[in-house]
Amino acid sequence: MSSSDATADNSLARSMGPLAAMSTVVAGTLGAGLFVTLGTASTTTGPSVILVVAISGLLAMAIATNYSWMATIFPGAAGSYSYITRTFRNRLPGFVVTWSKWLGYMAADAALALGFGSYLQVFYPNVDAALAGFGLLTVLFLINLVGTKGYSVSQNVIFGFLILSILVLVVPGTANVDVANYRPFFTGGFDGFLAAAVPLFYAYIGIAVAGQMGAEVKNPSRNLPLAMVGGTLVLIVLYMWTAAVIYGVVADYTVLANSDRPLATAAQAFLGDLGITIVAVGGLLATASSVHAVMAAGIKMPYSWSWDGIFPKQFSQVSERFNTPHWSLLTLYAVASVLVFWSTGLTQAIAIATFSYLIAYFSVSLTAGYVFARRPEIAERAAFDPGRWIYLPVVVAVLGSGALLTQAYQGSLTIYVPWLLIGLAVFGLYAYFGDQTDADVEAILDTLPGVPSDEYDPAIREDPSADADGRSPPAAGGD
Repeated sequence: MSSSDATADNSLARSMGPLAAMSTVVAGTLGAGLFVTLGTASTTTGPSVILVVAISGLLAMAIATNYSWMATIFPGAAGSYSYITRTFRNRLPGFVVTWSKWLGYMAADAALALGFGSYLQVFYPNVDAALAGFGLLTVLFLINLVGTKGYSVSQNVIFGFLILSILVLVVPGTANVDVANYRPFFTGGFDGFLAAAVPLFYAYIGIAVAGQMGAEVKNPSRNLPLAMVGGTLVLIVLYMWTAAVIYGVVADYTVLANSDRPLATAAQAFLGDLGITIVAVGGLLATASSVHAVMAAGIKMPYSWSWDGIFPKQFSQVSERFNTPHWSLLTLYAVASVLVFWSTGLTQAIAIATFSYLIAYFSVSLTAGYVFARRPEIAERAAFDPGRWIYLPVVVAVLGSGALLTQAYQGSLTIYVPWLLIGLAVFGLYAYFGDQTDADVEAILDTLPGVPSDEYDPAIREDPSADADGRSPPAAGGD
């Protein structure tokens, strides 16, 4: 089945600029780590959290490097799904890697929306956190429904105010640091230090989220590496600076470890009640931006599975007016909204998300090494040649994410395994339907989810002004 056999054009428009791509990485990640994890992770290791942040940042940078290189080869939707399926010419491994991430994205949207409601209670104590979270989900659903341009503008505005609120906190905080508060630096030995690594790596969990939107980023050969590597560097600086401040202004780190809002606790130490207000505003912005990014990125996985003929075809349909995969977006919004009001098991779902992210990071890093070593015809499509230096981030990412997987799997398998079995059943069913209709899997794999068939034309990949408006139909197997 060739792309010309498709009855509709379901590709996406490249309307996201470099700032929106970077704000997707930075602002979309901060809500998950900055306002809680930096403080609570000290339970096992004390002020040495600052060092754990740095080491976790090196791992995050290695992963971002691998992703950014692969993204210039396969600048399509759903990131890791596109990289893995198109490298190995097989839809199953990419589906397995991303199926549980989809559950994690929906759960993360719900958890972050509840976090937004919690910060709103600082200003309006009587507000219901679940209702506030649902309201946020609804507003952002409507913004995402009108397309990538609406997402980009709103995310850039939130990003600007978020960075400003963080600087208002950490700049005066730096002047109030007392180095005596860093002693003792290590409080839990090596085991305590290692135990803090998993929750602190969660603070970097969104470093590759721009890859999910690879089919919508202008000039992806330049802007995707800039967003992922540059965004990760910004996150490392912000996290280390903030950690140095909060542990430097609070005499007893256990106060931060036991606080529901550790950043607010630290800010109150040198700014009084004004500090709580600043942190609350930052928390509102950070959680809102994270919900926004997760919503925009999370819809690309079912969209891409559908594009490839292994999921209901409705999920790859896009609205004629806004070019948005509306059924995929509606599903994520509906499930996240239900989870906001029925949060039983939400914590475990978030743990599964972390576990699934690590599986993806491990798999994509291995794939990057494989492409460079064994598939030169694929590697030559990349926007830059890293040379043998690529093995350094590959080895660091594989060993680091592999080590974290040995910790992150605990408590996750009871839901992960049944959910994976459901996914395999869905995959098998739609693959069977495709066989019955003589779908040409090779022709499907010659396309890239979300992009026109001429995506590999350098004029599209490298021209900063290209919006890829001249789209051709995808090979949607099983239609």
